[in-house]
Amino acid sequence: MPPSAAFLPVPPRAPAAGAAAAAGTRAPRRGCRLRPRVSVVATSRSAGADAVRPARGVWPPRGAAAASPPTPTPTPTPVVTVSAAAATASSTAAPTAAVPVAPATAPSVATDPAAPPLRTYDVTVIGGGPAGLSLAAALGATGLSVAALDAAIDVPWPNHYGVWADEFEPLGLADCATSTYPTTTIYVPSAAGGGAGAAPVVLDRPYLRVDRVKLKARLLERCAAGGVVIERANVTAVDHSSDTHSTVTFVEGHPRPSTSRGDGAGSPPTPPSAPAPRQLRTRLVVDATGHALRFVQTAPGYSPGFQAAYGIEAVVEGHPFPLDEMLLMDFRDDHMQGDAADVAASSAAPTFLYVFPTDSNRVFLEETSIILPEAMPFETLRERLNKRLAHLGVTVKLVVEEEYSLIPLGGSVPLLGQRVVGFGGSACLVHPATGYMVARTLSLAESLAGEIATALRTPAAGTSRRGWGANAAAAADAPPPPLAPADTVAAAAWAHLWSESRIRERDFLLFGADLLAGLDLGAMKEFFAAFFRLPQPLWAGFLSFRLERPSERATFAFVFFLQASNRIRGGLLRGIVTTGRWKLIRSVLPLWLARLGDSSREQRGENQQ
Repeated sequence: MPPSAAFLPVPPRAPAAGAAAAAGTRAPRRGCRLRPRVSVVATSRSAGADAVRPARGVWPPRGAAAASPPTPTPTPTPVVTVSAAAATASSTAAPTAAVPVAPATAPSVATDPAAPPLRTYDVTVIGGGPAGLSLAAALGATGLSVAALDAAIDVPWPNHYGVWADEFEPLGLADCATSTYPTTTIYVPSAAGGGAGAAPVVLDRPYLRVDRVKLKARLLERCAAGGVVIERANVTAVDHSSDTHSTVTFVEGHPRPSTSRGDGAGSPPTPPSAPAPRQLRTRLVVDATGHALRFVQTAPGYSPGFQAAYGIEAVVEGHPFPLDEMLLMDFRDDHMQGDAADVAASSAAPTFLYVFPTDSNRVFLEETSIILPEAMPFETLRERLNKRLAHLGVTVKLVVEEEYSLIPLGGSVPLLGQRVVGFGGSACLVHPATGYMVARTLSLAESLAGEIATALRTPAAGTSRRGWGANAAAAADAPPPPLAPADTVAAAAWAHLWSESRIRERDFLLFGADLLAGLDLGAMKEFFAAFFRLPQPLWAGFLSFRLERPSERATFAFVFFLQASNRIRGGLLRGIVTTGRWKLIRSVLPLWLARLGDSSREQRGENQQ
C-alpha cells in the first residue's frame, strides 16, 4: 500500500541478494534507527515527470554507496513574510503584523563576547518537507516566532504523494491534486492459477494524486502568513546551551558558485569558499528531517519487515486501466504461471500492481511487496513488473521517471523524554502496516502547534502570571515571567504526539503488520478479501490510523475474525500467543483496565510485551 512519506533523495541501489526469501523466522530489528531512510526518484530528462505515484520512503540497503543525485530545477518560492519583531519576540508577547521581507539570514557565529546576541526564536523547525512546513505554518499561526531551516527549501520536493480524499478535504488541501479518482479498485482473486478473469472489488472511497508543487507552495504561503522565517540552511549541530534555550548551528544550504573562471592560461577556477557557520537560539527544536533521525533518538524495537517497490511513470501505446479508477492493489499473478520457479516465487513472496492512470497513453505502474521479513530486491520487482506488462499487452514507449522505494515498517516510538521533538518520519508517525504518513502528519500539525504554544506561554512551575501584566504600569516595571524549561515544553509536545491512547492504537496496527509479514500469496489474498468485506469505517479507519478508541479496535478485531478464512483465523490466534501477547490485548481494553493490567504485571515482575 502506498505510504505518503517525505525523505531525501539518494541514487537507487538494490537490497542485498537473497532478500526475497519467503516469510519465516524474524530476528529483532531496531525500528526506526537502523539507517537513514530516504526516498529515491530517478527522473529522466523528459518533461512532465511530476505526475507520479506517491513516493515511498527508501532505505539505502546495506553497503549502498551514497552519491549525489541530480539537483532538481528550482521553482519560484512564495515571498516569505516576517514581522520586524518576530525574530526576537518571546512566546509571551502578542503577535505583530507581518510585513513582506526577504527570507531572513541568521547572524554569524558569535565568537567575540562583544558581538551582538544571537537571533532568538520560540521554535526552530529543521526540515522543509510536508511535515516541517505544515508544522511551521501552524506554529506561526499561533503568534509564535518560528524559523524553518532546510537545505533545499527553494527546490521542488523529490517525492510524490497519494492520499484518500477524505483525509485532505478537512485540511483545506483537496485542490492540491493533479488527479482525483472517484473510485478505488482492488483484485484479490481466490481461485488458483493466477486469477485471470477475477472480478474487481470497487471501493467507494475517492483517492487523490497530490500535486507536490502546489502543496509546497500552499504550505509556504501559510508560513508567510504566520511570519515564519524561512532559511535555506543545513543544520550541523544542536546544543542545549541552557535549561530554556538551545543553540542551532547551520551553514548555507547550497555552496556558493565560484567567482573566478580561471586565468585563461590553464589555471583552474577558484573553488567556492565553504560557507561560514552561523547560529541562532531557540526555545524548542523540532526535527522534521524524516527517518534519517538526525537529532531524535529511538529505543531499540522490533520491526516486522520491509515494504519494497519499483515503479515507472511511462508513456505507453495503450493500457487497460479505466481513467476514473485508481488501482490500489492487483494481486492477480497469471503472469507468473509460466514455469514452476515463477509459480513458487510468486506464492512465497507475493507482490501486487499499483496504478495511477493519467490518460490513455500515460500511466504510473508500480510492483510492490507489501511486507517481507527481508526486503525484496528491486531487480526482482522490476522483472515482475516487466512480465506483468508483457502479459497485459502494455508496450512502454518512454520511461519518464523511475521510483525505487524501501520502507522498514514497525519499530519502537522515539524516546519520549528527549528535548528535541520529532515530527513526521522523525517521530515514527508512519503507519506500521501500510506506510501511509503524509495525511496523518498534516492533520496533526495544528493540534501539536497548539500544545507547543500553550507550553511555551506557561511560566515555569511554581510561578504564575499574576504579578506580570496586571496593568500597563506594572508591566513596564515587572520582570518577565520565568520561562518554562525546554524539557517541559518538549515533554508536552511528545505527550500529545504519542499519548497513551495513540501508542495503544499503534500496538494494534503493529500486530497487523506482523501478521501480514508471514503470509504467502494465497493467505495474502484471503486476508485482503476479508479486510475489504468489512464495513468501510473499519477498513478505512485501519488504513488511516483512525481506530482511536479501544472499542473501535475491538470491533475491528471481532468483525475481521468473523469475515476471515479459517487459515487467517488460525494465524490470528497463533499471533496473539507468539507476537501480540499483552500489548495486543491491552490495545483493545479501556485505558483504565489496561493500566490496571500493567500495574499487576509490574508487581509480578512481568514485562509489558
